[in-house]
Amino acid sequence: MTDASPETIHLEEAALAAFRRGDLPEAIEGFSLARAAYAAVNNPLKSAEMANNLSVALLQAGRAAEAAAAVRGTPQAFLEAGDDLRAAQAFGNLGSAQEAARDRAAADSYRRAAELFRRLGERESLSLVQRSLSALQLRSGRPLEALASMQEAVEGTSSRGIRGRLLRWLLRLPFGRFLLPPRT
Repeated sequence: MTDASPETIHLEEAALAAFRRGDLPEAIEGFSLARAAYAAVNNPLKSAEMANNLSVALLQAGRAAEAAAAVRGTPQAFLEAGDDLRAAQAFGNLGSAQEAARDRAAADSYRRAAELFRRLGERESLSLVQRSLSALQLRSGRPLEALASMQEAVEGTSSRGIRGRLLRWLLRLPFGRFLLPPRT
């Protein structure tokens, strides 16, 4: 792996700055150039990081199919390097992009992210992924799976507010109580 040039680092920093100020076209161009520049100096992890950033910017710009294409393959790059945290984040980004592109593989990507976050003890990140998976399952007509995913999401949060406690209590009630019609 070769170190990046000051120009490559500048591309990355400029793209991040553009993203933070909401200039998505500039951020997209910058992340694309930075990804290619890191790949050119044989730095696959930084290239994968830029691809993930590019995916987020493309998704925010409403370009879901391009976002999914940009992030595809990056989870494996992080896994091969032993970076499970960034792999989990990449699977989450892939799931978000796939979901927006109406790709059925989104649920699998979310599950892979959740599996890694769970193993790493990343409770807040796990909760976010489980909430996304639950919403996707609910829209896909799988309410029991959605309920189970949401229960794991809620149980994993550190929020102790009244809303969180109420939701946790409701989810502990037997499934059938809310999903089945009353007996007559």
